[in-house]
Amino acid sequence: MEYKYAYEVHPGDLWQLQMYYTYSSYLSIINIICIVSSIALLYSLWATSLWWLRIMLLLFLSLFTVIQPLGVYFRSKKSLKDNHDHLELCFNEHGIEVAVDGKKEFKNWAQIQGVVFKPTLVVIYTDKTHGYILTNRILKDTKKAFRAFLKERRFG
Repeated sequence: MEYKYAYEVHPGDLWQLQMYYTYSSYLSIINIICIVSSIALLYSLWATSLWWLRIMLLLFLSLFTVIQPLGVYFRSKKSLKDNHDHLELCFNEHGIEVAVDGKKEFKNWAQIQGVVFKPTLVVIYTDKTHGYILTNRILKDTKKAFRAFLKERRFG
């Protein structure tokens, strides 16, 4: 079995990954507490509060629901600013062949540090900090079969 994917990493792909890590860490507990608290304060104080307090409460709520995700997106966009590499990944029984702008490299399955499955993406780590992001946009209709293929390799 062989799977081939050719794509460029978009800021939205990196944003998805960052948001998954943000909301699967201890920071997510703080974010959720602040969101729920700000909604409760808005609900209970809206009718009796002054206009400036209403604005402050709305800003506090938007800090975690709008501003933080936008900040993550713009950081993702900035980190990919100079990276317009066209990736080609070919997965087979022996490993992964990676082609970046014509330069090829082969990684056997023993060199792969791990695979992380999320609802909208798969991340294949080649070391602790580097890897390849394959989103549902890239996987399309091969998503289930590809995940099963990776699980056969004892990942997941």
